[in-house]
Amino acid sequence: MITLSDLGCRIGSATLLQDISLTLQGGCAAVIGPNGAGKSTLLRLCADGGRHLPRASLTGDIRLDGRPLRELPADTLAQRRAFLPQHHAESLRLPVASILELAMWPHGQPALHAQALREAVRLWELDALAARPYDELSGGERQRVQLARTWLQMKLHAEPGARMWLLDEPQTGLDLPHQQRLRECLRREADAGALVMFSTHDLNFALRAADTVIALRDGHLLFAGAADELVDADLLKQVFDVEFDTLQHPGDSRAWLVPR
Repeated sequence: MITLSDLGCRIGSATLLQDISLTLQGGCAAVIGPNGAGKSTLLRLCADGGRHLPRASLTGDIRLDGRPLRELPADTLAQRRAFLPQHHAESLRLPVASILELAMWPHGQPALHAQALREAVRLWELDALAARPYDELSGGERQRVQLARTWLQMKLHAEPGARMWLLDEPQTGLDLPHQQRLRECLRREADAGALVMFSTHDLNFALRAADTVIALRDGHLLFAGAADELVDADLLKQVFDVEFDTLQHPGDSRAWLVPR
């Protein structure tokens, strides 16, 4: 369980988040909102409590299973959660296989995790890329490597209910088949008991993947609730300043959102 109580974040004169209170325990949560809403900041704070935002002024509290997140030892935190940032290093010269092996180090004795490594390679279709340098890959290929890396780091924790997978715009660069695979993987991990939290600009992806939706605007929490409540026209207008029509998907009759 991760609990945010009156969380605020400022950098200089800019307020990035203000008075955010949330409790999340297992399942899949989508974070939505326009550019600059605070989505990336929220995910980063949930990942490390602000350790990697040295210029930030924080208020409120973030706790993981009742313990202040920022006080958890770095190795303990690395065993429990994996974080996919929105931007990655461009000039990383390591081969793909070595990047994936790094994800196993928080759990000790990487040689014991060979089966999990093979599963990550299979799941994200990296067999043909394993020996290639990361900086020679396309954007979509790099994103699949990073998804595999974070999936592997999270998956190696023995207790599904203690895992956290935090993903900032994980669809970036992915083609349609891999977006579908991502959605299936998010659901599979959430159904197993992990807490999966991701940001997205694709509202229909959020509706199909998430149990819970967190809507932000200008650093304020406008909504946190069941994903099927996202079809509220007034809420969508408040979040995005855009009118939406709610249709039915022809395949399964679920809600499908279309901006006017």
